[in-house]
Amino acid sequence: MAEAELPRHADAQLDEAGLHAAILVEQVMSALPTEPLRLRFAPLARHAAALRDASGEELRKSTVATRAALGPGDGLADYVEPPLAIALREALDDVLRILNRRAAHRARPRRRADA
Repeated sequence: MAEAELPRHADAQLDEAGLHAAILVEQVMSALPTEPLRLRFAPLARHAAALRDASGEELRKSTVATRAALGPGDGLADYVEPPLAIALREALDDVLRILNRRAAHRARPRRRADA
């Protein structure tokens, strides 16, 4: 039987990775050069909040949606400095890696000591 998912804040590594990604989303949003671009990407603010506090499927969906908003082609990465876009992409990938590791660990059947 698979284990229940731990609360997000119970995993310090995931909590730190999500917070780092949320901060970078806010920095990227601030770095957008024009008001129309800030308005266009404004929905990402709610994803930043989810990266900071959500867990489970909501966290995964927000991470994937934010990563998709980076591009290619007419995405966030086209409008901000490359180092900032790369840092955000790597931070989002870290969150996804941790989530995938947790999911794989939960899916693995527990071994009995006497088996």
